[in-house]
Amino acid sequence: MAHVFLPSGRGLRLRLYPKPKGLVRPPAKPVEQPLALFGAPVEDDSQDTVQERLAAKIASLALLNRVNAAILERTPQLGLRDWWLVSGSIFQTVWNLKSGRSLERGIKDYDLFYFSEDLSAEAEEGVIAAARELFADLNAKIEVRNQARVHLWYPDEVGLPYPPLTTAAEGIMRFPCSPQAVGLKRSGEAFLDVYAPFGMGDIWDMIVRPNRSMPLMAVYDQKCTRWQGEWPRIQIYGWDDGKKPKLRVIRSQ
Repeated sequence: MAHVFLPSGRGLRLRLYPKPKGLVRPPAKPVEQPLALFGAPVEDDSQDTVQERLAAKIASLALLNRVNAAILERTPQLGLRDWWLVSGSIFQTVWNLKSGRSLERGIKDYDLFYFSEDLSAEAEEGVIAAARELFADLNAKIEVRNQARVHLWYPDEVGLPYPPLTTAAEGIMRFPCSPQAVGLKRSGEAFLDVYAPFGMGDIWDMIVRPNRSMPLMAVYDQKCTRWQGEWPRIQIYGWDDGKKPKLRVIRSQ
């Protein structure tokens, strides 16, 4: 099982979703112990898949950003059943490190998705207020949104229909840009969960491709233009043709 190491040196076991394909781990050696519901986790990192090793590398770099690390450490205190730290603060921290920039440079905000069946605006405001108090010392803009409510306000604010979601993870799948589609969360004291529905290769390679699950070409172009101003090394592919660069590309040497 892959491990992620916090800046303190503490290790967490990484669980990657969707479960990677490829290397098939051999069955664990039988041990004489009472029957348990779950088998013992595999501790030999040499058995990790390529996807798990890349996820561990990216997550470890993202956790060097003190704000990311604090959000992941503290969010369980909010009592949310289904939540993820998502998108920009993860991949942009990695891009900063790969570009020789300070960890937090260019990161406008930190997005925290959660899912609650209470669709009232009052309940969401209560979570936002609790998060504001919990993260008050971080001096960062942290956007907290209940993904169960997005379909209620999205048509008025964006002008497009938005099918209701059933989990916070589904919201991650609707980001228009490939590197945005990533989420991290702490599960208990031992695990760091990573959700990457389109993989994490584009984060590491500094590539932006369109995700056309929503008709957001204008939003895609706007984000790509800003990101290329911040990280000139990125490679950007057009909304209409994912094989051809749409914007000027400065390739790394």
